[in-house]
Amino acid sequence: MQKITEIKEQYTTQRYEKVNGERVKIDKVLTRYKEVKYVTGWPRLGHFLLDRLFFTAFAFLFYVFVGLIFGFLGQNSLQAAIQFVDSYELYINYFLLQPIFYFVFEFALQASPAKLILKRIVVDEYGNKPTMKQFFIRSISRAIPFEPLSCFGTLGWHDTASDTFVIRKKDLEELKLSLQIAQFDMNLKSEPNNAGS
Repeated sequence: MQKITEIKEQYTTQRYEKVNGERVKIDKVLTRYKEVKYVTGWPRLGHFLLDRLFFTAFAFLFYVFVGLIFGFLGQNSLQAAIQFVDSYELYINYFLLQPIFYFVFEFALQASPAKLILKRIVVDEYGNKPTMKQFFIRSISRAIPFEPLSCFGTLGWHDTASDTFVIRKKDLEELKLSLQIAQFDMNLKSEPNNAGS
């Protein structure tokens, strides 16, 4: 199976060459790897900020649910839970709830809520849905300090750690079409020539 980063395409360029002592413009057909249009930089920051809003709602609902459970267990249990959350809320949010939030949404929908709204999708190196392991690695990698800043490069650390990419849905459709064309061309080249029979 071919990777989305290894799709070849032909393009035409014009070059000047000397033909019979004259300088002539000649079309040359060359091959290059097709550019994968990753979502980078400011759009990734937009994902992060919009997902913060959804994560805040997710965390609020989680704490309400936990409060209800401990409330049913009694007043002392509820007070102990509140004290525990007050002491460790940052760690609970950063190392437990955030990975769960991203894992659940990205595994189920192949996108976080912000990516879903903005029509972006998480894919593996073949343009398919990543595995559960890749989504898990993506999710826990977000706990690396300053990890969101890595998205100002071509790929975020959670992308490189999990061998995944964030691209626009319409770019994925174009890449899949290019993969089908490349596969068709490879099949044609591998078929024996039946012209003589």
